[in-house]
Amino acid sequence: MKIILLDKIQKLGEIGDIVEVNSGYARNFLIPQKKAAFASKKNITEVEARKDELAAMSADMLTKAEARGKDISGSECEIVVPVTEEGALYGSVGTREISEAFSTKDIQIDKSEVQLPDGPIKETGDHNIVISVHPEVNVEVLVKVLPE
Repeated sequence: MKIILLDKIQKLGEIGDIVEVNSGYARNFLIPQKKAAFASKKNITEVEARKDELAAMSADMLTKAEARGKDISGSECEIVVPVTEEGALYGSVGTREISEAFSTKDIQIDKSEVQLPDGPIKETGDHNIVISVHPEVNVEVLVKVLPE
């Protein structure tokens, strides 16, 4: 499916680019999030006319994300979990638990912003994880997983 981008999308393109994506990705994510529109002639001319306005909005969002990233950067939280006698976790610590732990410290992090490339945390100790507040702004935080 051909779409025209209304925002800069990492690994996809810049504002005004016409790209080919899977129809599900376009219909279920990009279009409802107002990050893209169908690549009709009308939409293409409209985006070309509004390109400067869209770029300014995108730059404003980036500035806000950078400020929020500075506030979050270097933060840490503790998560207490039940463990076996050998010290292994019952279950794991995922994005939801990390998001909730930071919210108790008055740091609002959405679970979709938490990046766990190796999957959920399955052992106690200190873990440096990445919070992606914006596609171009990633900050590192410390999550301490402690035994109960």
